[in-house]
Amino acid sequence: MKPTNSQNPMAPLNVINSMNSLNAMPPLNSLNATTSLKSRDEAGSLKTADSPVRLRIATLGPEGTFSHEAALRYKSSPTLLFRKTVWDVFESVNQGMSDAGVVPLENSVSGSVGLTLDALMEFNLAIIGEILLPVKHFLAGTGNIKTITTLYTQQHTYEQCEKFIRKFLSHAEIKTTGSNADSAKSISGIDDTTVAAIVPEPAIKAYGLKEIKAEIQDNPFNTTRFIVISKKPTGMTANDRTSLAVHPHPGNGADKPGVLYGLLGSLASRNINMSKIESRPSKGKLGDYVFFIDIEGNQTEQRVKEALAEIESGMDVKILGSYPRAY
Repeated sequence: MKPTNSQNPMAPLNVINSMNSLNAMPPLNSLNATTSLKSRDEAGSLKTADSPVRLRIATLGPEGTFSHEAALRYKSSPTLLFRKTVWDVFESVNQGMSDAGVVPLENSVSGSVGLTLDALMEFNLAIIGEILLPVKHFLAGTGNIKTITTLYTQQHTYEQCEKFIRKFLSHAEIKTTGSNADSAKSISGIDDTTVAAIVPEPAIKAYGLKEIKAEIQDNPFNTTRFIVISKKPTGMTANDRTSLAVHPHPGNGADKPGVLYGLLGSLASRNINMSKIESRPSKGKLGDYVFFIDIEGNQTEQRVKEALAEIESGMDVKILGSYPRAY
């Protein structure tokens, strides 16, 4: 029996977007400094832009975060709208206050960002791109390693520099902040050799800090994958990735052996490579999970459409977006 909305975390969401509407929409990343279009201002009123326009990108702020750097890598001269949380970025795009949003999805050391996965489930927005950002952390302050007794750091940053902290700063009191920029602001303008912060290099410049030691991250291959979200799906390319959220139907064999095997078989039989799979609680009963899956290919390709149709016969499927691959 098909679960009710209260049982099914996928129910409020559009399962599969209309393929015709995807083909009809122009790629968002085709908008550039010479594009003329109709857009909405911060208040939501329509305005006609006959002069050059700048893409409005919402991202995690304030200035000096890795999200800020990732947004600038996506577009070199956007109008940046800094938001406090991942949810706020999604809200900004959903309400038309920004044309796109840039949020972290996963890190090669600390794993996926749960808040981003939850927002992808809640909002009917499309992933239109991905950005890979090498993560380099810097120790900043006015003193040196021996004088530091208080260290400001964001939680994920702490996890990515834990070996360094244990080796050189085990004596320091750790104060957790909401963002790397908050860490930088906590010591900005303070002439105290006992306090320090772990921050990105752009934050050192933005907040006038002094570098104590560069690149203190434990893993030299530390990379964060950011995604770009928008109301408008992007066009097909020759090297795309499609992200999915898949929820086995409760009460319809979801807890029987072979459910995941059948899903993988639908992809393998059509030579569709799966580059990622992970599970996350559905926010329902204990043991009920949603699978987040990345596959190679575009949702408009015939083989992908056939595979999704087969999977959907026994599971709820939400297409999170098809977009150009960065790796």
